[in-house]
Amino acid sequence: MRTLTRLIALVGAAAFVGCSSSNTGPEPPDDGPLDPPAEGAGVQYRMVTTIEPGQEIERCQLFVAPPEGLNIQRDMVRYSGGSHHVLLFATAYTEIPAQTRRGVALDASQVHDCKDGPQADWDVTGVVSGSQSPDGNPILGDLPEGVAVKVAPGTVLVMNTHYLNTSPDPMETDARINLYTIPDEDVKTEAGMLFHYNPFIHVPARGESSARMRCTTEHDISVVRVQSHMHRRGVGYAAHKVGADGAMEQIYAHNKWEDVPTKDFSPFLELKAGESLDFRCDYTNTEARDVIQGPTTKDEMCMLIGPYFPRSPAYERCRAEDGSIGTWFGTGTATCAETLSCISTAKPLAEDGGAEFFGCVVNSCEGASASVSKLVNCQITGGFGACDEACGQGEEACGACVQEACGPVVEACQAAACN
Repeated sequence: MRTLTRLIALVGAAAFVGCSSSNTGPEPPDDGPLDPPAEGAGVQYRMVTTIEPGQEIERCQLFVAPPEGLNIQRDMVRYSGGSHHVLLFATAYTEIPAQTRRGVALDASQVHDCKDGPQADWDVTGVVSGSQSPDGNPILGDLPEGVAVKVAPGTVLVMNTHYLNTSPDPMETDARINLYTIPDEDVKTEAGMLFHYNPFIHVPARGESSARMRCTTEHDISVVRVQSHMHRRGVGYAAHKVGADGAMEQIYAHNKWEDVPTKDFSPFLELKAGESLDFRCDYTNTEARDVIQGPTTKDEMCMLIGPYFPRSPAYERCRAEDGSIGTWFGTGTATCAETLSCISTAKPLAEDGGAEFFGCVVNSCEGASASVSKLVNCQITGGFGACDEACGQGEEACGACVQEACGPVVEACQAAACN
């Protein structure tokens, strides 16, 4: 079975994939450009670039956070129309690298193309700020008194846009993010940003499909607000809080992929350890081709985003402490054993971008979700960490170790039923 290397490429790296757009040109906010925060009250990060006629492109620019760091309590975002998002990511760097992860030398302090999204070129670690609307609600918004998203001193930040210009003329774009900060002594609790991403999307040509994922927290948290992210085939979205007993309570629902509404919780949405957030995206595909997950307008996405506290770095990427991701729910009839067989014979990533693999999971039955998810997670994590050393010795050694380590999971999968 072609296991670990391909699954990591398809699933593990997907957590920080970019977003896309369908807008056609600049639509300046009614209240004009966004002025920087007053001196001592925060910082502004700004990207200005030109998009050529007919061009769709992701662009990035790297900045260095102040030497004293940032304690962000609220943000504001404004950007020219033509992009469905502007995002600001934190990275693992403390100085701007001279080359990308792929070995391309460039001056990353200037605007540059990052066509496969920032995660392909830079070691991003989390989302700091952003928005899905040129003059709409930011992702972070306002946090409670004493609560702030912390950025360590000197952290390198990546600002990312994804523009599509369908007009016959060059498009001048201007994106600005204001981060409003508080002093260290005023920070009582560190906040984080939920960035739950479901890569298992497969919408058949001229057909319908859904993508559903559940993320279980291992710590008590308070969620401030949430919003969704889908592309233009998205026709419905619903998010639920799931109690430890499995009871589901709808907390957010709409049918928009543009001008996405934000759900503010007052009081905050409390999740206890062992409880979950469960989110589902519904799609209708009018094209004569299958659509899978990905960062461009040709692809789809399914996400749940929002600030929460106190911070749990693993949970904000829908991960557990052992590195496993969440639970994926299929909408088909295939048992776990049939899904395993499907994954084993799916085309390599280089041939179809993972379309067959995604389809295998989406076509599994809902009752097999726990078994299928544990199977995929065992391979993503290298046998839940048992194969870390072997996987540093090459693909063959890694694959052999994962096959052995995941043997019990495979046996359980083959015995699992759909009901």
